[in-house]
Amino acid sequence: MYIVTNTIRVKTGFGDELIARFKETKAIQEFEGFVRLELWRTEGVTEFEELKVCTTWDKKESFEAWFKSESFKKAHSGKKGKSGNVIGSDIHKYEVVVEHAAAVPVE
Repeated sequence: MYIVTNTIRVKTGFGDELIARFKETKAIQEFEGFVRLELWRTEGVTEFEELKVCTTWDKKESFEAWFKSESFKKAHSGKKGKSGNVIGSDIHKYEVVVEHAAAVPVE
């Protein structure tokens, strides 16, 4: 598995606006090798709001294909500066080297 995170910092009060955008169905969901997308809100930050977009892929090559695709370009065209509320973002990539599943099913 391959994980990519994009940590997005927005001005205080604008986190819900970003969350609403991610609630909509995304083209990424149809892309080969895509496993899931999660949006995490960081707790304890007071000077801005921080959200982390976490995508999981079957392998690095699938992510790279999506990153180079027209689908990616369309999804990200003009979004960063659209509202002027994005302070910054950082992207990190990870290879999953060990994974354990729950022994007891989660209800």
